[in-house]
Amino acid sequence: MDEKLSSLLIQECFYLRTSLDWSAEMEVRQDKCLVMAGEKGRGTLLVGEEEYVVDKGVVLFLRPELPVRKLRSSEDFAVSLIAFPPFMMRECGQRLEPRFMLLLFTKVVWTVDARKRKLFHNFCELFRFATAGYGSGYTRELATSLVCSLIYGFYELVDAAQFGEVPVESSRARELFRRFMELLHEHLMREHEVQFYAGELCISAKYLTQITKGILGHTPKQIIDETLLQEAMRLLDRNDSSIQEISVSLGFPDQSYFGRFFKRLKQVSPQQYRLRSKR
Repeated sequence: MDEKLSSLLIQECFYLRTSLDWSAEMEVRQDKCLVMAGEKGRGTLLVGEEEYVVDKGVVLFLRPELPVRKLRSSEDFAVSLIAFPPFMMRECGQRLEPRFMLLLFTKVVWTVDARKRKLFHNFCELFRFATAGYGSGYTRELATSLVCSLIYGFYELVDAAQFGEVPVESSRARELFRRFMELLHEHLMREHEVQFYAGELCISAKYLTQITKGILGHTPKQIIDETLLQEAMRLLDRNDSSIQEISVSLGFPDQSYFGRFFKRLKQVSPQQYRLRSKR
């Protein structure tokens, strides 16, 4: 894998038109959601433990950490590939039926006709524009808006029969999930532990984990950390507060603790992230 491609793959969001040759020898595992559409030719991919044929008639949605490797393809094989962090789905995910979010994280291949293929191609062009200078200005906000539009598009592909294959979440579970997200919005700057939110909901941390994993495929701790990271990046991008001030405003005990948290999730320090954002 060349250096330019390696640099692109670690970006928070990116668009790539590719033959996937770089995944033929070794599987690729990303911490992002990947959406892939066949553009030319025909290829066979190993996704997790299942093989899938990719051509112009399908779009693949791959949840984070799902391994992908190209097994074989025609010489002209090419796909459009977009990648984004799962937190970008959260806002629109709260408005959609929880069963759909579960379906989205379990169903890999989505069939599309010629009209929907054209719509997806247009979406890819917008996403490419939005991520070309990623990390400057309002590109994250623009990318997030586009991701929400894409998720709504997937929702339009779902029919009643597909919903029938998904276990029905109880109305209580949906209400608890909604309340958890409200509490997170209200207390994020002070409370970072799952036990606090479970206590406010009068349920166990284990049950809250079952609810969030069933609806979004993530644990409550992952949701808390991703939301906190998103807020930290927003504050760092503004460049009008010191890192010490930002760490205090986010409820961290000190700047060092905040730095370790940020680097664990982003692989760079807050200062390094801010310098990259300025560039």
